[in-house]
Amino acid sequence: MDMQYERYKAVMKRELASGAHADSLFFGIHFGMTSKQFFAHCWEMNKRGLFTDGKGNTAVLYKLNNHELKHPASLNFYPTFTHNRISRLWATFEYDGWAPWNKHLWSDSLMADVLALYKKWYNTGNPFLTITDKKRGTIYVKVDGNRRIIIGRYNDIQVKVDYTDMLTAQQGGKDVTKR
Repeated sequence: MDMQYERYKAVMKRELASGAHADSLFFGIHFGMTSKQFFAHCWEMNKRGLFTDGKGNTAVLYKLNNHELKHPASLNFYPTFTHNRISRLWATFEYDGWAPWNKHLWSDSLMADVLALYKKWYNTGNPFLTITDKKRGTIYVKVDGNRRIIIGRYNDIQVKVDYTDMLTAQQGGKDVTKR
């Protein structure tokens, strides 16, 4: 195993042992939120014009058009509930103008922009660690207390972000960064 992965494991061990909780995700959504609270919150955000139905009506959509990224983009997301509480959340970013001929809107450019945005959104605590794997490419991982955020290129179009409440995952989940 490489030094980057060893550093990640050390940070993970230290943060879980600290007992600190970092439950905030984004836009008022947090670990531990019940499904009823989540749906009510999304309904309120929808009435304010901030959220709408995402891809295939299986996600929530937030349009990034306030110069959060270099180009207009879409953020689709949805949580996983464990015992009726948010324990994980996946999110995908993609530039709205993506096309095979628009190379500047491919996920490699988007990855750098999403990472910069996340460094603004999550500007306290531990820094993002860079882990490079031959199969998965480069991913960025941030662990603060129980919250782990993993950012990675999903395909030519999307950058995927996974949020995990590591306390819940320890009780029955698995470490998705394991090789």
